[in-house]
Amino acid sequence: MTVMHTTIWSASSSFGLDNAASMAWKLYREYQRYLNANETDDRRDAAINGAITAWHMCEWVWTGITSHDRHSVNIKAFLGVRGRSMELGDIQDWAERECSSVQICRSICNGSKHVISDLSMQAEMSTPDPAERERGKQLIARAIIKHSDGSATDMKQVLLDVVDFWGRQVTNQSAMR
Repeated sequence: MTVMHTTIWSASSSFGLDNAASMAWKLYREYQRYLNANETDDRRDAAINGAITAWHMCEWVWTGITSHDRHSVNIKAFLGVRGRSMELGDIQDWAERECSSVQICRSICNGSKHVISDLSMQAEMSTPDPAERERGKQLIARAIIKHSDGSATDMKQVLLDVVDFWGRQVTNQSAMR
């Protein structure tokens, strides 16, 4: 199965990105934009764009699975589907189980689209980290995810996690390739 590299001919509104692997590379570029942001607005934009891309990877993977493969016993078992047809939600659930940062991206994606947020977390820009200051460069705020349990996650780590997760799916290191 080559889900990640299957050309999706219907992806005509994606400026030439036509498979899940090309979207995974887009996610990597968003992560790089986050790391190399020159101002807070650029970092915020890259955080949101990265989260949106990471969450939508589920749909790209789903669309890359051929109709024939959607009935594959092996793929269904891999995703934890038993006794029924596979659905997009199975890919989403699998991704969230395998990489908890995908769930954070889902919440950011839905919150940025619907102007409402998952009440279990809050995304905000935080005080800049003085250790990030480079000569001649302004301090840039960090994007932080505050969870309902009082813990916090730096968006830099969230993006690194999803880049790693989806990157493994694109390479020989994963069964979804």
